[in-house]
Amino acid sequence: MNPAAHGPPPPVWSQLAIYVVIGAIVLFRYSRPMKMSVVRLFIAPVVFLALTVISIWASEAINPAPAWAVAAAVVIGVIFGVPLGVAMSAHRVVRRTEKAHIMYVEPSWVTAVIWIGAFILRAVIRLLLPPGVTATVVGDGLVLFGISAIVASYFVIYRKFRALDEAPQPT
Repeated sequence: MNPAAHGPPPPVWSQLAIYVVIGAIVLFRYSRPMKMSVVRLFIAPVVFLALTVISIWASEAINPAPAWAVAAAVVIGVIFGVPLGVAMSAHRVVRRTEKAHIMYVEPSWVTAVIWIGAFILRAVIRLLLPPGVTATVVGDGLVLFGISAIVASYFVIYRKFRALDEAPQPT
C-alpha cells in the first residue's frame, strides 16, 4: 500500500490543535473530584479506548505497518501500562456516597499526564523518526501504554469501591 495514494498527511498544526483540545478535556476531567456511578466509571475508558483505536487505525491508513509489528507494539504497551495503572490508582481515595452504586473519586493529575504524555510522545516520535514502520509501531505502543494504564487504573478504583460496598456499614 502506497502512503502517497492517501494524500498528504494533515498539517502539524491541525494535529496539534486536536491534541490540545483532547488534552484540555482530559485535564479538566481529572483535576477535580468526581462523583460517579459504577457505570459512568467505565464510560471514560471506553471513550479513550475508542479514540486510541481510531488513532491507530488512522495512522495505519497513512503509514501502514505489518500486523505482527502493530500487535507486538500493542502487547508491549499493555504489558508496561497495566502495572503503572495499578500503581497510580493505589493512592487515589474512593469514598462512598449516600446513594448506592455512586462514589466520590479524588482527582488524579497522574492519570491525565500519562494519557496526554503518551499522545505527545507519539507525536514527537513521529516527527523525529523518519516516516515508516518504526515511527508507526513505536507510536502505537506508546498510545496503548497510556490507555492500558488508564483502564487498569479504573479497574483498581472499581475494586476499591466494591470493597467499600462489602465492608460493614458504620452504625
